[in-house]
Amino acid sequence: MIIELKKKLFKGLKLLCACAGLIILCASCTSEITVELKKDGSVDVQFSGAAGTAFATLMNSANGVTDPEADHVVFNTKEIEYELGANGFSKVKAVSKTGSDLTISVTDKNQKSALFTSGVISVKDGKLNASLSPETLIKYYDSTDSQTKMYLDMLLAPVFNDEVMTQEEYLEVLSTFYGEDIAEEMKSCNFRITLKNPDGSQTVQSINFTKLLCLNEVIYLR
Repeated sequence: MIIELKKKLFKGLKLLCACAGLIILCASCTSEITVELKKDGSVDVQFSGAAGTAFATLMNSANGVTDPEADHVVFNTKEIEYELGANGFSKVKAVSKTGSDLTISVTDKNQKSALFTSGVISVKDGKLNASLSPETLIKYYDSTDSQTKMYLDMLLAPVFNDEVMTQEEYLEVLSTFYGEDIAEEMKSCNFRITLKNPDGSQTVQSINFTKLLCLNEVIYLR
């Protein structure tokens, strides 16, 4: 298992050198995603978050920046916009004001993105539903592009590898590969999900990031 995790780590680091940050690596205590269904059936998605200090250091290191005081942009917004546009999203906009923070807004016109094809997000009776489970998250992983897969691999998350692991065991793995600071950051992170419907109703739920990456149950939002 350790050998396989190391292989995934090296692939993740290789991708970091070539590709900008993606949503799932924005592991801060303020990360949130809002999914809004419009009357015409299109879906607007907005994400906002910021890389914690330890994650920012790791990402800078992977990009060849070894000076901890370096004023270096962690997230390359142009690359992020290109990748999202190439994966079927329109009206793509990525903004980073401080370098380590990130705000992304996109539109899925026909509900054809990996969020929908995986079953993570669906529409029933004119309202958004979310189903977070090992099955839907693995489908999301499998249906996304190879570059995103490699980036997700960097998290070493058991849910994307069809593995069962307690949150404590997962944090220990993170600590072993990346250091205790990153494990502590992950432990304190929450991910806020908001679903907005055309009639004005909405659902909001906050999920611990470590729980999400070690998910062994089904979480429904509707």
